[in-house]
Amino acid sequence: MDERELAKWYAGGRVAIGVLALLFPGWLVSLLVGGERTRAAKTLGRMLGVRDAVLGAGTLVALQEEKVPLRPWMTYGAVADAVDALAILLAYRSLPKWRRFAMLLTAVGGAATGGYLVTRFDD
Repeated sequence: MDERELAKWYAGGRVAIGVLALLFPGWLVSLLVGGERTRAAKTLGRMLGVRDAVLGAGTLVALQEEKVPLRPWMTYGAVADAVDALAILLAYRSLPKWRRFAMLLTAVGGAATGGYLVTRFDD
């Protein structure tokens, strides 16, 4: 798989997660951190969902349109994932045991993938 193909999968996964969070915000937040599906949890889920959907969509557009620089979009996604990983580490002990490692692994994996891809594109 070449870098452009990996970037498409990375961006497509981000869009999918974002849309899932927008459609089922309470379920997603409850799945990740436990607790009830309150209005506050749904609000947080929608906030995360729109962030990921926009970052993924922007990356996909940049992959298709030569005039749209790709590297900034890859950087935004990598930074978002790195900040997610840091936030998970800061709250690690208060997160549900079986979920916290999976969440951290996902965030670190996203940050690493995005960071790698940032170095592969010149624009």
